[in-house]
Amino acid sequence: MKQKLTKLQIFGGMIAGVFVGFINGFLGAGGGMLVVPLLRLIYKQKPKVAHATAVLIVLPICIVSSVVYMCNSVVKWDLLWQVLIGTIIGGLIGTFLLCKLKNNFIVFLFSLVMIGAGLFMIIAN
Repeated sequence: MKQKLTKLQIFGGMIAGVFVGFINGFLGAGGGMLVVPLLRLIYKQKPKVAHATAVLIVLPICIVSSVVYMCNSVVKWDLLWQVLIGTIIGGLIGTFLLCKLKNNFIVFLFSLVMIGAGLFMIIAN
């Protein structure tokens, strides 16, 4: 079923997109952590839809940022390949589980991950 978007949703989505793109490009990550809550807030999307859509929204941002980082020699290639293999495997497992889990559990787990990431950043600093 296609959702009729209001002008406020369209404008809000564009402003949110600029913010997410800036944060993702500036900090090197975090776009998905911001896009999911924004999709839920602005477009009233269910958790599964918000998470799946966030991946597709963040993909072009990551590709553009990656090219810029590579052109400016800001990539540790030896680390990239080691982590990339695990990330691909984990991404496949996560995608499969997202389709199987209930929305309430997805929200709970996502919240725990965000809190954990925030605490880690504070403690690791």
